[in-house]
Amino acid sequence: MSFVDTGNYNLANSNYKRFPLDLGTSSNQGHFMTITIFPSGKKSGNVQTVALFIPGGGQNGALQWQMAHEYDEVKLTRLGLGLIGAVSPTTQAGVEVGLAGARIAGKGTINPKVDVLYANSDLREFQFDYFMSPQSQQEQRAMHDIIKLLRKYSAPEITANAPSGLVDTITGGLGALGADAQRAAAAQLKTGFWFTPPAEFEIKFRYVENGQQKENPYVPKIARSVLRRVDVNYTQQGEFSTFRDGAPTSAQLTLVFKEMRIIDQNDVENGY
Repeated sequence: MSFVDTGNYNLANSNYKRFPLDLGTSSNQGHFMTITIFPSGKKSGNVQTVALFIPGGGQNGALQWQMAHEYDEVKLTRLGLGLIGAVSPTTQAGVEVGLAGARIAGKGTINPKVDVLYANSDLREFQFDYFMSPQSQQEQRAMHDIIKLLRKYSAPEITANAPSGLVDTITGGLGALGADAQRAAAAQLKTGFWFTPPAEFEIKFRYVENGQQKENPYVPKIARSVLRRVDVNYTQQGEFSTFRDGAPTSAQLTLVFKEMRIIDQNDVENGY
């Protein structure tokens, strides 16, 4: 099966890294996922894409979408007692004593009428587990490069220089403290270490039909995400094994992504 790219992803592009190497070109690798990396800071224009097989089953874990929402339980009886108490402390005390007496006498108690009120929705998280077992030296190099690339852009960049203009913006607000205080603050800011945030990631699920690459409309989309965790296990099979040059013969790669925004009803209608 020949592969024809119809989108922004080009397997011939040197920035497009894939594992295994026959991804999207054979009947066994017709489904795959792409992870596009959007670096921040000075590298923001250096967009790169990784293509990996879709995990699922066995050592590759599961492919799951979870939506979790938070609700608060509210007992309407307590709300009522609160309203009574707002009228008169004596009245509130009398009601509470009466209710306690009725309960002790076996007369029962007021139905608490528990209700639930919507509070919040959690950001979705996605965990992907890949058991990677290279079949050639080229595939081993591809595995190594992909793991290194994802580890690199999941981490922040530390720089000794503050971003351009930021020092002036910060010290400009210290005018009331005098010129000496401004100069001291500027010197400290310029010599301190600054974090440039990690990259953002865009995940798509794709398949090949009649030689053309398409986005799978039956798999829910994932919004722009951050890569919260990267785990690499070189002893998944119980022992450390390498090729003659010391390169590991296999690796278990675990990626945990977190979306950067809440998914609402309109998003679900649009495929998320």
